[in-house]
Amino acid sequence: MSFAQAIDVVWPSLPAPVAESRIYRNGGILILELPRAEGIDKLREEALLVRADGSRNEWSGPDVIEERGGNPSRAFAAAEAGQVQWNLFSGAAMVKAVTDACGLDVVPSGSGTYSYYEQPGDFLALHRDIEHCDLTVITCLRDTGRAERSGVLLVYPEHINRPLDTARQAGRTAAIAASIRAGQSAALLGGFVPHEVFPMADGQERIVSVMCYRINGCEL
Repeated sequence: MSFAQAIDVVWPSLPAPVAESRIYRNGGILILELPRAEGIDKLREEALLVRADGSRNEWSGPDVIEERGGNPSRAFAAAEAGQVQWNLFSGAAMVKAVTDACGLDVVPSGSGTYSYYEQPGDFLALHRDIEHCDLTVITCLRDTGRAERSGVLLVYPEHINRPLDTARQAGRTAAIAASIRAGQSAALLGGFVPHEVFPMADGQERIVSVMCYRINGCEL
């Protein structure tokens, strides 16, 4: 029995393109074989260049929002991405590669950032992504951590169409640890599957590129 067949509480209703997609059947996340090494190098260079224009993003208050977005607890730095990221992930070849891999018709939303988890304990609490991030492509540009769990993306596939609080109550034992190593990319149904970033270990630095896509056919 697949995880989708095991779900007995449905909330919210999933758009048909999502429910019928390859990435949904895989639990909401897929490791991708892109971009090429030279693309990673250019992304890393841009991430380091724009870091000075970024800022710390910290919040320790509670988040009781069940809908997408919300205000999850967090501690990391972020900076707006530039033309290197946009040109790479909005190009026709990349969009086709993501579309083919996920089984979804996607278009870049125009929103891209770099995240810098650079202090011990930096994290991002459980949430679903904001409205224009139906699907997110995450590319790890640097990770100095050695622990298997520190800094990993925790995904809750069995709660993909349940209230977010059910994942909170289930706890991290209900999550799948998706290890995205430096140089790898992953597609995540971030607008639908609950997810979080496990706290960083001492001395660990992790830099990721985050690019948002809208899924055609998911408009309200």
